[in-house]
Amino acid sequence: MAIRNSITPLRENTVALLLLAIFIGVATGALAVAFRYLLRFATNLCWRESYDLLRAAIHKRWYVVILTPAIGGLLIGPIIAKFAPETRGTGVPEVISAVVIRDGQIRHRTTLFKMLSSVISIGSGASVGREGPIVHIGASVGSSLAQVVKLSAEWRRVFLACGAAAGIAATFNAPMAGMLFATEIILVDFQISYLSHIAVSTVTATVVSHHFLGRLPTFDVPIFRLGSYWEIPLYFLLGLLAGGIALLFIRSISLIEDAFDRSRLPIFVRPAIGGLCVGLMAIGWPHVLGVGYQTVNLVLAAKVTLITMTIVVVLKLVATAVSVGSGFSGGIFAPSLVLGALLGGLVGWSANMLWPEQATSLPGYALVGMGALVSGATLAPITAIFTIFELTYSFEIILPLMISCIGSLLVVQKFSGFSVYEVGLLRQGVKIRRGRDLNLLRSMRVVDYMEKEFETVRTDTHLGELIQKVQESPYPHFLVMDEQNELVGMLSLRDLQSVLTDIGDLCELVVASEIMTSHVFHIFPEDNLEKAFEVFEGKQISTLPVVNPFSPRQVLGVLKKDRLLHVYNEKILKTGVLYKIPS
Repeated sequence: MAIRNSITPLRENTVALLLLAIFIGVATGALAVAFRYLLRFATNLCWRESYDLLRAAIHKRWYVVILTPAIGGLLIGPIIAKFAPETRGTGVPEVISAVVIRDGQIRHRTTLFKMLSSVISIGSGASVGREGPIVHIGASVGSSLAQVVKLSAEWRRVFLACGAAAGIAATFNAPMAGMLFATEIILVDFQISYLSHIAVSTVTATVVSHHFLGRLPTFDVPIFRLGSYWEIPLYFLLGLLAGGIALLFIRSISLIEDAFDRSRLPIFVRPAIGGLCVGLMAIGWPHVLGVGYQTVNLVLAAKVTLITMTIVVVLKLVATAVSVGSGFSGGIFAPSLVLGALLGGLVGWSANMLWPEQATSLPGYALVGMGALVSGATLAPITAIFTIFELTYSFEIILPLMISCIGSLLVVQKFSGFSVYEVGLLRQGVKIRRGRDLNLLRSMRVVDYMEKEFETVRTDTHLGELIQKVQESPYPHFLVMDEQNELVGMLSLRDLQSVLTDIGDLCELVVASEIMTSHVFHIFPEDNLEKAFEVFEGKQISTLPVVNPFSPRQVLGVLKKDRLLHVYNEKILKTGVLYKIPS
C-alpha cells in the first residue's frame, strides 16, 4: 500500500510558515494598493472623476450616464465568458468553494483577470463593492504561494484564508475585521492554531496599506453617543428590519441570475444589459453608481433627505442585484454597508421625530444599520460588529450594534438559513455545512478508496451454488451480473434468509435473479466521501458499487462501509497514517 500523507520539512518549520504569512500580507497589501490606484485611473477615465461618482454623474449628459456602465459590461463580457468565468460575481463564494472542495487551490491566473474585470466593473459604475475582488485576489495569492512551495491541502486552505483576511484589512484599514472575516466566512471550520498566521497577514497588509494610502478611515465617521438605554429595543427593531432587507437583497440577486439563465442570452452580453439597467436608474438617482461610499458619507453627515433615502435604498438594492446577477465582478459587502446606512438613516429619522430628546442622532442609527445589514447578508455577526467598531473605536456603540446584528441574523436564519455567499454556492451545487470532518471528507474521492476486487454471481446461478459461494467467500454482498457482465442487482445474506427455511427442493429451482435486490444504490468514482456517507445513511447496506458515470451498469469497484468508517477515523482522529488502495 502507498502512503498518502507526506510531511514536508517546511510544514514542521513554524518560523518559515510565519514568514510565508508575512509575505502573503505584503503581496496582498501591495496588490490592494495597486488595485485602488487602478480603480482611480479607470474611474477617472470613464467619468473624469477619480472617486466621487455621485458628483461626476450629476454633471454628465444623460446618455453618458446610461452608456458608461453598459460599455463596461461589454468589456468584461468576454473575460467572464471565455477566459476566466470564476471572476464573475462577488468572488467570495469561489474562495469558499476552493476551501471546501478544492483543497485550497485557486488558479494562478485568477489574480490578473479578477483585478482586470473588477477595475472595469467598478470604474464604469456597476453597483458592486471593491472588497470582494480584493478577497479573491488575496486568496489567490495565498493559494498560489502554497502551491508553489508544495504545501499540504490543510496549509493551502490556511494561506488562502491569510490572503483573504489581508485583502479585507487593506481595504478597510481594519485588521481585526479582516481576521474575523477569514475565520467566520472563508474558513468554514476554524482552528485556533492558525489564528497567528492569519493575524500576521492582516497586520502586514494593513501596514502596507497605511504606508501608501494613509491611515484615514474609509468613511467620515461621527462620534457615537447612545441617547438612552430605552433605545435598545429600537435598535433591535432596526436589526429586524435589516434582516428583512438582507433577505430581500439575497433573493433579489438569485432572481436576477435565474432571469438571465432563463433568457438564454449569451454570457458575454449579460453584463452589458445589466450595465444599461444601472445606467437608466442612475439618470435620476446617481447614488446607485459604483461602490456607494459617497452616499454613506452623506448619510453619516445627515445631508440626505427622507425621500432620497427611501428611494435610494430600493434602487441601490435593485442596481446591486442586477449588477451581480448579470455577471459584473465585484463584492456585496460594500453595497450591504450602503443599504444598512440608508435603512439606519430612515429609522434614525423616525426615532428623532418621535423622541427628539432621547434618540441617538441619525448618523448613529446609520452606523448601527450598516453592521446589522452586513450581519444579515453574510450571517457573520462578529465580523459585522468588529467592522463597525474599527470604524468608530467607540465602546458605546457595542450594545446597540450587538443587539441589531443579532436581530438581523435571527430573521435571515429563520426565513432562509443561508448567507448571500452560501446561496451563490448552492447555485453551483455546493452546500456548506459547518464541521471540520465534513470538509475533510469533501476533499477525498471515492476512486482513491474503493476496492477493485469483489465477488460477483450470474443471474442464472442456482441457490445451491449461491449457498456454497457464501460459505466460501469473505464478502457479505455479491454483485449480480447479466450475460453482458453488466450490473443488474445486489445479493446479500438478508436476501437468502427468505428461502433458507425451505431449502430442500429449491436448490435447483431458485436462481439469483429471483431473490436479488434489483434496486441497487451506487456511487461514482469522482464523488467524495461525504456523498458516500449520505448514500449509506439510513440504508441496510454495507457495500456500494462504484460505477462508470457514462455507463452506470459497468462496475469499476466497490466501496465498503467499514472501509469508509476506517478512513473517517484515521482522517478525523489522526490516529495514524492514511493509506490509499493501490491501483
